[in-house]
Amino acid sequence: MGSAGSNVCIVRVSVDDVERIIPHLGGRIQVVRAPCDEVVRFAAVLTLRSFERGTNHAKTPGGELLLRLAGTLQIKDAIDEVGVRKGENYLVFFGSEEECTEFLREFNLKELPPTECGEEEAKTFFENAALVEVL
Repeated sequence: MGSAGSNVCIVRVSVDDVERIIPHLGGRIQVVRAPCDEVVRFAAVLTLRSFERGTNHAKTPGGELLLRLAGTLQIKDAIDEVGVRKGENYLVFFGSEEECTEFLREFNLKELPPTECGEEEAKTFFENAALVEVL
C-alpha cells in the first residue's frame, strides 16, 4: 500500500466486478488504469495541490485524478482513457488508510505488488498530467 501524502492511499488491485464498483467512484475514491505506481502518485499529488490552490477543474478529487492522469479536461475522455476496467488497476482513496483497507475488503479487491515504469514511459505520463495545469 502506497501513498501520495497524508490521507491518500494508492494500491494496485485486481478488479473482477467493474459494475459493482463504478457507482462508488468519483468523490474520494477512484480506480484507474496506469502503467505504474509513479504515474498514479504523481497525478494524486497534482490533484491534492490543485484543490489546495483552487486550480482544480473537477468538483471532486476522484474526478480531478482522472483528468490529471489522462491529460485532458474532458471527463468522458478521461474515463475512456484511464477509467477502471476488469483486471489490473490502481485504487486511489483520498482518506485514511483504515478507510482504504475497509473499501478493499468490502469490494473484495485483491492487492497486487506495485509496478515501476521506465524513465521514458513515466516522463510521457508526467507531461500529460502536468499539461492539465496549463489548459
